Amino acid sequence: MAGEASRRRSLLLPCTLLLLLAACADPARERYGKAEKDLQYRRMEEALAGYRSIAREFPQSRYAPAALLRQGDLYGAYYRNFPAALEAYDSLVFNYPRTAEAPRALLRTAEVHLFQYLDPASAVSSLTRLRKDHPRFEEMDEALFLLARAYGAARDGERQAAVIEELMERYPKSPRVGEGRWMLAYSLLGQRRHAEADREFRKLLYLSADRKDQLQARWGMAQSLEGMGDLPGALAQYEALRGEWDDPEYVEGKIARLKDRMRKP
Repeated sequence: MAGEASRRRSLLLPCTLLLLLAACADPARERYGKAEKDLQYRRMEEALAGYRSIAREFPQSRYAPAALLRQGDLYGAYYRNFPAALEAYDSLVFNYPRTAEAPRALLRTAEVHLFQYLDPASAVSSLTRLRKDHPRFEEMDEALFLLARAYGAARDGERQAAVIEELMERYPKSPRVGEGRWMLAYSLLGQRRHAEADREFRKLLYLSADRKDQLQARWGMAQSLEGMGDLPGALAQYEALRGEWDDPEYVEGKIARLKDRMRKP
């Protein structure tokens, strides 16, 4: 009897292992891994089909939101099918609002609205929701920079300046800060806040190591000083651009006009 029981246990052991392996297998994970490999080897149609099937067949899987994000990125960046990309991102945010992929979907949505549809209001809406629902988003500096661009496109210089200042204050080491400084300076210049624009362009002149950037900062200073009515100061900056500015005729014309204005009583 003991031998019979031992034989039965030995027969049951492989079956038990097979059942355990089957239980541990995650078809969504396997399909996601295959889609990632297809994407790596530029098999785009196979990758897209894989990502789409995960969200459809395994909506409860932890791979579903990641698959939707990949799906939206493929539609937008590769196929240039922006309505389909937005549909994937919207589905992700609606069905999985607390996942790590949700704020990235909102960021991508804002990019599509701003750069493809030229709709800054919708971009602002998506980014405002991102800031509210995901305040600890690890790419918040990128979101703030995009929000500033959206406000600029909407010609809302005051909000744009406020967002750029927040970006510089909260993320001083972000690579977007340098671009933000230029955006802020030009935003202030466009709002005719010439004294503040001059201050920002002077900071840029001090911080810039590149000669082209230094010339751009001097041009901004010249524009700001001229707007403030400081004609001698503006003239000095335009003269510093002589022989180096991309449009020498423009500089020479500015110098001549400023000298003429200064001669008049």
